[in-house]
Amino acid sequence: MKKIIILLNIVWVFSTSILLAQVNINNIFNDANELYNQGKHSEAINYYKEIINNDFHSAELYYNLANAYYKLDSIPSSVYYYEKALQLNPNDKDIIDNLNLVNNTLLDEIDPITTPLIKSMLNSLSNIFYFETWGYISIVFSFLVIALFLSYYFASDSRIKRITFVLLCMSSIFMLASLINGNKGYDNYINNEYAIIYSYETNLKTEPNNKSETLFLLHEGAKVQVIENYNNWIKIRLVNGQTGFIQLIDVKIL
Repeated sequence: MKKIIILLNIVWVFSTSILLAQVNINNIFNDANELYNQGKHSEAINYYKEIINNDFHSAELYYNLANAYYKLDSIPSSVYYYEKALQLNPNDKDIIDNLNLVNNTLLDEIDPITTPLIKSMLNSLSNIFYFETWGYISIVFSFLVIALFLSYYFASDSRIKRITFVLLCMSSIFMLASLINGNKGYDNYINNEYAIIYSYETNLKTEPNNKSETLFLLHEGAKVQVIENYNNWIKIRLVNGQTGFIQLIDVKIL
């Protein structure tokens, strides 16, 4: 009995600590928003970053932080945190619109490779939700599939069997689709690493050294895909497919 009481006390203390931490984070977030509304953007940024330092993350937090940096004309940081917000909420219209607005101010105009229509449609479908959300959806459908299968197996009425069979097939399709999209999103998250250029301008080199040929200049705010790391250099790919090397110090990894 004593062990049970001790265990319950530990659970109570742990739950209370989490609740108090959440309340404190909400208070800091509200204070940061109030500072932002008062035009005190630097102070608001400090509060938002305090929340991040406490290992709390959300699309709304990153979005507000990006807005604050934009008000201070800090373009690289603005792009960086809009991209962070977009990772957590890929279809949020406000995030997309604000990111497009900032991207239109960038010096580099690089035309992306045209994506085939079918691949573009599949990517759009996959980006409806964050990969963790797809995972939760697949779990829900998996339970639904089990319930419908049992209903179909034990039903004696032929009409109920037909209905449950149709629903079972549909649920199975949705479960597989959510699993595929979740796996695709996770694979992109793990295997595709991106960075934002923070230096006002940096040389895109043919090799990872300063003596190599310069292909052209890249400027702050540009998003690049990180392919490989070479000590103080990284190999990157641009949206037009071109690759090259830039110094690691010039970028911030997403």
